[in-house]
Amino acid sequence: MKIVINSHINSCIALNHLLESLDDCEYEIIIVIGGYYHLKNYKIFKEKNITYIHSNHNSIDFTGLIVLAELYYKVSEYYVYLHDTCKVGKDFYNKIKAIDLTNVSSIKIKKLFSMNIGIYSQKIINDFKDFLLTKKNVDENKCMEYKSLCVLYEDYIFKNDCNNIILDNYDGNICTEPIDYYKTGVMRIVEYYPNLDIYKIKANWFMRDKWVLDN
Repeated sequence: MKIVINSHINSCIALNHLLESLDDCEYEIIIVIGGYYHLKNYKIFKEKNITYIHSNHNSIDFTGLIVLAELYYKVSEYYVYLHDTCKVGKDFYNKIKAIDLTNVSSIKIKKLFSMNIGIYSQKIINDFKDFLLTKKNVDENKCMEYKSLCVLYEDYIFKNDCNNIILDNYDGNICTEPIDYYKTGVMRIVEYYPNLDIYKIKANWFMRDKWVLDN
């Protein structure tokens, strides 16, 4: 099992916050950073247990999955796929160690709207490579268009994987009211998923999301 973090060139604050919570991680981490449009190919370098991949495309939630499809297709591996706007709790490692991957190709963290966060096998990523490549954005001017596509195709692999399961059959989450979490002027809600002990700090939240107010 490896941890893959989907990030962007302008998301240093969020990424560093997540990495602080992953301190002393015993797993190999792959950080895919999109938005390096000037690069001809992927730029890869490694520091300790972290592999950094600078990507010459920005494919929103699919950036990291596309990189896995293009660079890691020959390996047999499972990945915990996170966004940089996540934070893990102290029990995160125990949670992923306890996951039974027998006959499983993908796991989502919630029955609805998992934001593509969850567990993927390399095999299922390879199976959906053609789909992923149609979501590859190499044009900085089309970011909003691809962001809309990302919303439209949220959890596409999970929904179309016949062996997909829902982690602990979870159907809820704990949310805060909107706050300026990163002190950047952007209001976000913080969702907590106890089945994986992760927090998702969301800027793009809609009426479908319900948060619990402490009053």
